[in-house]
Amino acid sequence: MDKGVRCWAARVEKNRAEEVRKRLLKLDILDPRLKPFEKNGFIYFPLKDQEKVDEILRELNVSMVAADFEERPRRPKSLEEILSEKLPRELLDLLPSSYDLIGDIILVEIPRELKPYERLVAEALMKLHPRVKTVLSKEGATRGAYRLREYRVVAGLNRFETIHREHGCTYRVDLRKAFFNPRMSGERIRVARLVSEGEKILDMFAGIGSFSILIARRRPTATIVAIELNPEAYKLMLENIRLNGVEDRVRPILGDCREVLTEIHERFDRVIMDLPHNSIDYLDLALEKVKPNGIIHLYLVGSGEDPVKNARERALEKVQELGFEVDVVYARKVMEIAPRRSTIVLDLRVEAR
Repeated sequence: MDKGVRCWAARVEKNRAEEVRKRLLKLDILDPRLKPFEKNGFIYFPLKDQEKVDEILRELNVSMVAADFEERPRRPKSLEEILSEKLPRELLDLLPSSYDLIGDIILVEIPRELKPYERLVAEALMKLHPRVKTVLSKEGATRGAYRLREYRVVAGLNRFETIHREHGCTYRVDLRKAFFNPRMSGERIRVARLVSEGEKILDMFAGIGSFSILIARRRPTATIVAIELNPEAYKLMLENIRLNGVEDRVRPILGDCREVLTEIHERFDRVIMDLPHNSIDYLDLALEKVKPNGIIHLYLVGSGEDPVKNARERALEKVQELGFEVDVVYARKVMEIAPRRSTIVLDLRVEAR
């Protein structure tokens, strides 16, 4: 190999390399800046300068030799670092500060001023996240009953389907066909942690099954009815239920929950309403189907200076109009979706009638 950085190295037989690598990592004496290499049946691991290294290697029955190593390329830390010499200085402040990572796809909104440079921005995102294969630009808002939006490939492979992993679960996602929001990850795990043994749960707008499947994985004694209107999202939910091995705990149903629930006569300990723009229109169904002292996780859009207060007032007004009484036991802003508009979660405990 060409001359590089000379330092002490652990010389290890190839069949012991992985075992020794793990030990060197654990002992914090492997130098991450340099690349190990193979030569004549031995693997050479670069070592940090540290006292008693030779003593440690003797205990591992490993030889210490001097060797020349190639430096690992340093991974950039930000879009600005990558693009500082490729974009006009005045545009650097407009680089996206947030984007969505779903499996090996990045979703990003690129400001109008950066459109002439969008390919550069997308390639920089892929450099920042080496496992990403596709960068998609969000085109317009979500629309329609299925909550779909348009996407455009800016860089990478021409595809919209990926495998996304979250909290130990695996989901097949197709962004053209079904809505999925990775920014709800924190809410999904929060709700799953609240579920007690043996609960019956209703997921009224289940999508690809991300709330239901996570709950089923974490609470094997819980049972979930998961309703979804979009046939394509429903197909993905069926596959995701199988992928995660929860067929015995999640009962998927295709259809409009207003129609489906006329045929379901049981009541539930917990109801999930993840349809922020329209959930309040279905609150009557949730209130009818939840048990006394049960919980409704209501996601809705709040606006104005205090979006949490706005959402709370609207929800309580609707509950009163429907003739029920609830306690708001939890309320917070989940994410901002536009200036002065945010997705809010309200956990409503329904009082016995």
